[in-house]
Amino acid sequence: MAEKPKTAAELRQELAEAEARERAENEKNRKAYETLKDETVTTLCRDAITLNAALADFKEQAFTDTQEVYKLLQEYSGRHRDGKGNFTIESKDGQYRVSYKRQGKSHFDERSHQAEKHIIDFFNSKYEGDQNTKEMIMALLERKKGALDINLIQKLYQFEDRFDDVNWKKGISLLKESYSYNHSKDYINFEHKDSRGEWKSIVLQFTNV
Repeated sequence: MAEKPKTAAELRQELAEAEARERAENEKNRKAYETLKDETVTTLCRDAITLNAALADFKEQAFTDTQEVYKLLQEYSGRHRDGKGNFTIESKDGQYRVSYKRQGKSHFDERSHQAEKHIIDFFNSKYEGDQNTKEMIMALLERKKGALDINLIQKLYQFEDRFDDVNWKKGISLLKESYSYNHSKDYINFEHKDSRGEWKSIVLQFTNV
């Protein structure tokens, strides 16, 4: 027996019920989405704040500790305080290492030219016949694009007490006085050895912390 056709009222009732179910489902999905979104944003941001604070504390500790090591290294090695201050230290077992780099630009002002003249006068008056020593010292005063190299000058400082001469002492003194370093940022890089014995960076972004 054929099913009796639904009346217009029945069809409208079914449509209304279907639309109501759809609205209810949409409302349920909306609430679920908004709840999950709020929980996710709140949880992640709170965790991010905690991690940011921990990273900031670790950054301060890392810079303080590495500078303490470098300070002791300078005292132990007898190196002059001038220079960029870049260094790398490694754990005793060879599994970890930390590199400290200072970004900036070193500069020797006009007094460095007068320092060179004093040093040249010293050699011309005391060691005119010792060409090898003169060439060695003058090589450390070599300029590239008009600028002295602090790494070479550091080597020159090692001879500061080698010669007891007025021009020599004055030249070294003027070099030190003429030096300045425009510091911008410091960077620390952490590394460890993987299972193959290769150095791998331990990625931490300190730049904006």
